[in-house]
Amino acid sequence: MKLSRSVSIFGAALAGALLIFGLSACGGDDTPDPLQKYREQSVQWTECDPTILGVRSEKLDDLWASAGERLRCGFVRAPLDWSTPERGDVVIAVMRLAAGTPEKRRGSLVFNPGGPGADGLSITFALFSAFAKSNPDNPQGASQLRLLNEYDMVGFSPRGTGASTQLHCGTNELKRFVNSSVTEWDTPENIANVNYNGSKIAQACLKNPITPYINTDATVRDMDLLRGLLGDEKLNYVGYSYGTWLGSWYASVFPEKVGRMVLDSSLDFNSTLEQGIFGGQPPARQRLLDEVMIPYAVRHPDYFHLGTSEADLRALISQMSPYVQDVLAGPLSNLGYSRTDADSYVSTIAAAQGLDAVLKTTPDPSDMEAIGSALDQYVFDPVSEERNAVIRNSAKNLRLAYFQRWIQRATWSISLSPSEAVLFAVHCNDTVSTTDLTAWADLLRGWAQKSPLFFSSMMDYHACSFWGGPKVSKPALTPMKSLDVLLVQSQYDAATNTDGANTFFEQLPAARRVYVPGDFQHGVYPYTDSCVDPLVTSYLLGDSPTQREAVCAGHPFTQDALVPNTNTKAASAPESPASVPPVYKDPERARELIEEFKRGLIPPQYGH
Repeated sequence: MKLSRSVSIFGAALAGALLIFGLSACGGDDTPDPLQKYREQSVQWTECDPTILGVRSEKLDDLWASAGERLRCGFVRAPLDWSTPERGDVVIAVMRLAAGTPEKRRGSLVFNPGGPGADGLSITFALFSAFAKSNPDNPQGASQLRLLNEYDMVGFSPRGTGASTQLHCGTNELKRFVNSSVTEWDTPENIANVNYNGSKIAQACLKNPITPYINTDATVRDMDLLRGLLGDEKLNYVGYSYGTWLGSWYASVFPEKVGRMVLDSSLDFNSTLEQGIFGGQPPARQRLLDEVMIPYAVRHPDYFHLGTSEADLRALISQMSPYVQDVLAGPLSNLGYSRTDADSYVSTIAAAQGLDAVLKTTPDPSDMEAIGSALDQYVFDPVSEERNAVIRNSAKNLRLAYFQRWIQRATWSISLSPSEAVLFAVHCNDTVSTTDLTAWADLLRGWAQKSPLFFSSMMDYHACSFWGGPKVSKPALTPMKSLDVLLVQSQYDAATNTDGANTFFEQLPAARRVYVPGDFQHGVYPYTDSCVDPLVTSYLLGDSPTQREAVCAGHPFTQDALVPNTNTKAASAPESPASVPPVYKDPERARELIEEFKRGLIPPQYGH
């Protein structure tokens, strides 16, 4: 691909950007501003290397080709340490899809997909691609096209991730095996292994000299630098999951620079990351299983073949081998992010039931060949051969996880991907964590009691006890309380616990919220409906909802939609009249792109 001639982002906007940043000497006329070189840098916007997104989906190729010169990439230099710029630089990778109608440009719209540690380039580009397929003859489609026409759509790799300066944590030392089964984990030796692994992860990260500077406060200042270099007086922003924490931090440090801000699937900014993300996920995942997925399974016994009694299905899961429960928890956690995975979620429980039955009747539970042969004969679905094969394949994946986890008891050297490394660095650098090891063990006991299927994931997130405390001070929420921000939340979000999201919303008297009961979608917008999407899109275009909270009906799960009058907590979302053209020119293709975007919000899992 031939590179175009470099284009400076400056021009008429340069003078305004300089005024915004206040480039006069910070210590008097004779004292140079150490940040001036960053604020005055000329970013070279060039044709994007097609590999900058990593492995790019073919679904994105049409927009990539049609975007032409509107799509450009650049790199921004920022100080490694904002308080001491002479320590050196990091580089922030940025992608910009320029406004389609420059004369109507209202600014840039910056996206962050969360994590912490998620790369904001590729999955943001998937969202651009979906909106580009909007139908101008539909009012909502026309509004979505206005977003692309009136905003520069901007994604970036936060420091430590993606195409920016990356953070790596690694060591030759091996993790110790940790027994994470609910019945066997609580022994002095096992807790000592949990502590050992946490300490080694902390040591591996802290050996990297840039680790202390991978934190939300630094990323917020990177974002404000980017805002000025883009020529904008205000930051317009859409953040998902941890991206809501990032947006809240920005709004608390730079409240006067906040434009339109959407916080989708929120963390409670008055809490800590230990409480909000790590401590909040096990009970949220358990609630999703108990209050949503088990009732869904028994509403459709002829499809799922797991019975008609919620109590019996709960008993079936609790009576599985603790080892099978352990390997089941990971897939259920990953499938608990999107309502489109509801059927797969329940089918994975059926796969675990089959594996458990086979293991209990196989003389040697380490004989993987015998277990595989038994699974080949096991009937998971007596009605559908196709579905029977799909569930059997899921059971074989669980068998492999079972073998590696409980027969081989595999271990490996500690080596974190940049995404995983940033997750630990931000978690430990941002806010305080439990450092007393006895208190930490008590926390585990509480999680195990309340969330027996999902507590064990917390054993992998123990590094902050050995980190030495946070490296930055979280700002007070007070400056944000007067801002007109828009929150979006589903009722059963299992990644950002809705209890915390509700508490956060209550603390923001000037905020508005769009709420979807009955669903567990993590990252709600776009929801492909006639309630959530018009409200959020209109807000981004300048019109705030009139009511404090708008409640939008949730989409039904797949089997509920096929059965009339199903008693569900999620009613079918209102549809546009038949006379109105569809929102998207190719609804199926747009749906695929939106699903791809939302799968990008699922963070990588560390450990088993």
